[in-house]
Amino acid sequence: MEPALYEGDRALFRYFPDGVKAEEIGAALGKFVLVRRSAEPGLLTVKRLIKVLDTGLWVEGDNPESSTDSRHYLTISPQEIVGIYLLRYRRAPHRRRSHRRRGRTSSTE
Repeated sequence: MEPALYEGDRALFRYFPDGVKAEEIGAALGKFVLVRRSAEPGLLTVKRLIKVLDTGLWVEGDNPESSTDSRHYLTISPQEIVGIYLLRYRRAPHRRRSHRRRGRTSSTE
């Protein structure tokens, strides 16, 4: 989902184990959703809910060159959306600790 989400980002989703309810779909338009397609039940993917059509829901990844989404498999059912994005957070960059202690010197005498 780059550029909106980057590798290492953490995202929190409101989880719907049986799929999103009809009344939640309108609030999710334009947001990230967690998709579990019936064709790939063990795979969870993050997509953006673009529009609601008579035939189902249209989802797309933010990086069209590397995303498999409704441009490939067409619409999905509401039961295939199992989460709606709430927030993202990034971990602080890891700082390397020096193995030397301050004030100590090493001698080879």
